[in-house]
Amino acid sequence: MNSRIVYIGIDDTDILGGPGTGRVAKGLAQSLIKLGLVTSLGVSRHQLLVDDKIRYTSHNSSKGLALKTDRSVAELRQPCIDYMRSCFQPGSDPGLCICPESQINEEILRFGKLASTKILTKADALDLAAKYHIFLVELGGSGEGIIGALASVGLRAGGNDGRLVDLRGIKEIKGEISVGEIIDRTDIIRVQDENGIQLNGNELIDSMDWIRPSLVGGQPVLRVKPGVAQTGKPIWVPSEQKHKKGKGEHINE
Repeated sequence: MNSRIVYIGIDDTDILGGPGTGRVAKGLAQSLIKLGLVTSLGVSRHQLLVDDKIRYTSHNSSKGLALKTDRSVAELRQPCIDYMRSCFQPGSDPGLCICPESQINEEILRFGKLASTKILTKADALDLAAKYHIFLVELGGSGEGIIGALASVGLRAGGNDGRLVDLRGIKEIKGEISVGEIIDRTDIIRVQDENGIQLNGNELIDSMDWIRPSLVGGQPVLRVKPGVAQTGKPIWVPSEQKHKKGKGEHINE
């Protein structure tokens, strides 16, 4: 069987003070890699609507995985379920969605965008998944995580939303580094300023020990803006800055 892209979305796997959904998503990707089932194209964070009528833990973000695989969705289901159940935290409401690229359509993309601006229901998610025979399952609690799980599949497949929180090489980038080195050492394909202008390989970036590329056209792109180094010299800095954790928030992104 030829390799293809499969998207996995997960949400609501967490509780306050415990490991966040980001950690579960990264662990799920690594588990599937160790089983020899996939190659990971990165884990992305997607911001959903923040509203008092929606139950969420701290920021209401879901996670999307893009995987390259020659396995069928049926072969991926149980390993994903087993891993997520091993991470279950009482009080959480996890949901899991698995969808091959071939089944992505405008309604699924629209659902992802709507979840960023509108309150959606479990029935909305279940009806859409059933309509297109997409694997969507509740894995504990109220199961409301299926909403964000399906939404993150749509947003990740859309390719222009969210930031990558797990991608080859990004965790090893520290201090000042050239654009060329970033491209060589990670799966980031380019570095650009906030106007979309691509930087040349000799430009220097202060990584601030935390770089998280954005999804642009389905590709990992590091967005930067003008900054000032400790020495006072002009330098580029990442547009995405590390969130300072508040009391009771997750121990990871």
